[in-house]
Amino acid sequence: MTMNENMETTATIHLEEKSFFDKLMTVARQANQYESYIVLESNSKTVNGKSILGLSSFLKPSEFVTLRAIGTDSKQAVQGIKQLFVNQGK
Repeated sequence: MTMNENMETTATIHLEEKSFFDKLMTVARQANQYESYIVLESNSKTVNGKSILGLSSFLKPSEFVTLRAIGTDSKQAVQGIKQLFVNQGK
């Protein structure tokens, strides 16, 4: 992969309290399906989106985070993970 193939994609998502830890496990599982480097950022914290330990240690329920993916499949990664939160009230 050359540097030209890397693309960065971002989205803002809301972490609801309802089933918070189950959602984080699902995010990590989904993130690991992509080659892109995936992080979630909130305030001054940045955590690896593929690490359940990182996600559960640093993120809190009811906060808004930025989902960022860098790599050849970043657009698909952000869309796939963001979809988990779009459907959270259903």
